[in-house]
Amino acid sequence: MFVNELECVWKFLCRGLGIILAICVMQSAVFAADEIAPEDWEKNKLNGDATAIAAGKAHWKNIGCYACHGRKAEGGVGPSLSDDIWIYKPTDKMVYNAISRGRSGTNMVGWSKDLTPRQIWELVAFIRSLYIGDPEKIIW
Repeated sequence: MFVNELECVWKFLCRGLGIILAICVMQSAVFAADEIAPEDWEKNKLNGDATAIAAGKAHWKNIGCYACHGRKAEGGVGPSLSDDIWIYKPTDKMVYNAISRGRSGTNMVGWSKDLTPRQIWELVAFIRSLYIGDPEKIIW
């Protein structure tokens, strides 16, 4: 009888571990879906993140964005990035691509060779933090 009881306990434990393992596998599949490479993001997952905004501010200073766009992105040689007047629909991905690839026919150069995709998204988060336009027009 003792062997039968041990066998039952063993089967119970194995089933329990199997269920736990299945739950873990399903959880990791959910997390993997969330971990899309930054260069493939459509929306900036760093918007509103204080650490990312601070890092973006450092990139803004280090690569000299302020020289064309002003210290607070108010514009200068380059357009204002803090208002709601844009030539193109200012989605997160559009801003990311403009920073990454540059804008042909303008002085805006691409920064993809100098900044990682995450650093570019941090820069986008910083730009978003400076927004002073109409809140009704926010599309990001």
